Amino acid sequence: MNEDEIRGRNLITDGRFSDNWSKNWPRLNNDGFVATYGDPGYGQYLALVMKATVGQTFETVNLTARQFEGATYKINFVYENYLSGAGSKVILKTSSGTVDEIDLSGRKVSEDTLADWNEFYDYPIAKAVADDRTISVELLGPSEQSESRALRITDIDVQLHLVPLKLASLQVDDRSYPVPA
Repeated sequence: MNEDEIRGRNLITDGRFSDNWSKNWPRLNNDGFVATYGDPGYGQYLALVMKATVGQTFETVNLTARQFEGATYKINFVYENYLSGAGSKVILKTSSGTVDEIDLSGRKVSEDTLADWNEFYDYPIAKAVADDRTISVELLGPSEQSESRALRITDIDVQLHLVPLKLASLQVDDRSYPVPA
């Protein structure tokens, strides 16, 4: 069988932060500030400054425990920390109460570079279980109290990755055929 991955629909709404981003990504605190900007290489992105936090909760796919065996939700995004971005993170919360924090604290790559875009792909939301009905994604800006430091993030995408199907039997009309190994 072909084991190429088939992409499903993104479970996140507005992961590229359109002009109406705040409808889908409400503020979770009153710290710092949040704004959208454009980048020639990465398009529209969200900038979070001084512990500003936004979040989105999505419904999981309704699967039985048996159907969920071997499956996992994975998150992808592109981010950069303008200057250092210490304390920046993505927080993943499941409805069963588990929490996973992805530390995005940055560092200057060189003296000539303020920040670099980093691609963060296929991070498993490993603590999600079949009984979870929702997963929350929270974006937290840097802890430093400086308007010149920011977490910039875009292209947020969450997919459910299922185990590849395996052909167990093949029957056409009344005739059975051997299954290739």
